[in-house]
Amino acid sequence: MGSTAVAVAEDDVAARIKPVGEVKVAAPGAAAPAAAPAAPAAAPAAPAAASSDPGAALYAAKGCGACHGADGKTTIMDTYPKIAGQSAEYTLAQMKDIKSGTRSNGQSAVMKGIVAGVSDEDLKTIAEWLSKQ
Repeated sequence: MGSTAVAVAEDDVAARIKPVGEVKVAAPGAAAPAAAPAAPAAAPAAPAAASSDPGAALYAAKGCGACHGADGKTTIMDTYPKIAGQSAEYTLAQMKDIKSGTRSNGQSAVMKGIVAGVSDEDLKTIAEWLSKQ
């Protein structure tokens, strides 16, 4: 009787972890097979400010909008904070604390890798832009 329970559990696990798709990679230089037209990409949450603004340009270049939304308000997941409209001082302090490791809670592990290569001056520029959104 015990072996039946184990088999059912193993089948259940196998069903839960089965692949959901397949990726085929062609050899370099090989012609790609004809594919069905791709579905149109979803429109961005909101356009960022003109890229002539250094803060907007840095925000976009560093990929901040991928999680926090192009506007800093339209996050991809509820667990990511809406960062637009926060005071520049608060936002800068949070980014510096994540960068230094002082803050290591919530989603900060994701952010640590992103802010590691961003200068404090660029973080300040981004924070100032966000505060005006």
